Amino acid sequence: MKPIAPLLALLALAACRPEAEIPDDPPPLPVKIEKAARAPFQPTLVLLGVVRPAKEAEVVVPSAGRLRYPERFRNGLSSGVQVQAGELLGRLVSTDAEAAVAEARLRLAAATSDLTRYQKAFDAGVVPAATLATYKAEADLAAQHLAAARQKQGTLELRSPVSGWLLVERQLPPEGEVQAGAVLARVAAGGPPRVEAKAAAGDRGRLHPGLRVRFVLPGAPGAVGHGVIREISPMLETGGTAPIVAEVTEGAGLPAPGEGVEVHVELDPRPDAITVPEEALVVSEGGSALFVVEGGTARRRAVTTGGRADGRIEVVSGLAAGDKVVVSGAGLLTEGARVEAVDDSVRPRKTEKGR
Repeated sequence: MKPIAPLLALLALAACRPEAEIPDDPPPLPVKIEKAARAPFQPTLVLLGVVRPAKEAEVVVPSAGRLRYPERFRNGLSSGVQVQAGELLGRLVSTDAEAAVAEARLRLAAATSDLTRYQKAFDAGVVPAATLATYKAEADLAAQHLAAARQKQGTLELRSPVSGWLLVERQLPPEGEVQAGAVLARVAAGGPPRVEAKAAAGDRGRLHPGLRVRFVLPGAPGAVGHGVIREISPMLETGGTAPIVAEVTEGAGLPAPGEGVEVHVELDPRPDAITVPEEALVVSEGGSALFVVEGGTARRRAVTTGGRADGRIEVVSGLAAGDKVVVSGAGLLTEGARVEAVDDSVRPRKTEKGR
């Protein structure tokens, strides 16, 4: 029994020690906070557009045949290549047309030979004038048939109807068989181009003719052109978008017709708007929300947003001036979470114009 006594004594001493304290609440989460304020704001709406010419002319294949290109386009037609009015773009090789020309040549040769022979006979006084007139008529008719066959063969040459730039959506391969009605190319011509874009149904109400736009190439610094919105379709397309047409007023750096470009629409300026950094917004199936700090606690606020510009987004409703908005770390928060600003003071938002 002696070895048991020390063990019991140790257990008794351990039971007398106080338990370690477990904190009731986790520590507050560090976040960056910005105080909402009203200031002038220039919202911008970014759309995806396509450069279109002022006018277009189609080059359509008139009949079936084998397509053959001239030396300049030996590998096929390509978008952005400048062509002149009447320039040969391709030729259709039709066995029927070639056979008709060959047959007409043979008939003309035979009629000419007969006419020569009877002309000599008439000069020798062997045949009357009426007989010679018949063979002259047959020779004239054969010549007309040959001219008609050649004209039909000539219509199989595909030429540009106007001067401009080629727009090729589907390249037809050299020496390939084509069907009547196929579009060989479109030719862009006629004045300054336009840009066609599509706006979401929710954005259509903020657009109107006369708004200024900037054309930007993705990944490139600065604008490559400027313009003005001229048309906004009152009807929505099947995908729920509204077609927009912008007139190009300055576009020396625009890509070729048919190429894509970003359309930055300068919406009506907001003289007294509340905006927050875009990273402050929490988007879920229930809509957009922000976290506002009240007494060290994060409160989720449902908000309605408006235009964007330079990394900021307008809050149309759900937020008031003076509210302390979590602008960094909002994605990690839940309703009622304890938070603490990373610095001692709340950052007021800059009141510069958000262009």
